[in-house]
Amino acid sequence: MSEPITFRPRAAMRMAVSLSASLVFASVLGWTMTPVYVRNLFTPVQVLTLLAFLAIMIVTALALGFSYVRADDDGLTLRNGVRTHLVPWAEIKAFRYRDGDPWPFVVVRGAIEQRPLLGIQRSDRDLAHEHVADLRARLAQAYGVDRSEIADGTPPEPDDGNA
Repeated sequence: MSEPITFRPRAAMRMAVSLSASLVFASVLGWTMTPVYVRNLFTPVQVLTLLAFLAIMIVTALALGFSYVRADDDGLTLRNGVRTHLVPWAEIKAFRYRDGDPWPFVVVRGAIEQRPLLGIQRSDRDLAHEHVADLRARLAQAYGVDRSEIADGTPPEPDDGNA
């Protein structure tokens, strides 16, 4: 098959890093600029609460920025935020990426019908379309069909050998 490849959201990563740095800088600056007599009015619980909110915002931004989609011979490995999912090629029906979608979706066979691919973001513009095209070509290759044989973007059901 093809070489393994990993897709990462470039614009989201830049946003996550710059937002996190800005939040830390603004928090430190705000705390140091606050008069000492006002800082002394904060209880330890209040300071810890402010730090917890700062941490939540930074972790949320970085989780989105560090998302990825990895395609290899076995299927897809995708990390959406802090959760990682393994999806074999045989379970993948198609990749959906319509106008207006912020990211593509992998449509799968099973109880969960689709999963977002946060590692590919529309904010990366043409690069996102190239990544989805690459995934669709890999899916066609995994099913052993020419991509032109797939009329609606969905490959045929896999042959499980029980026919």
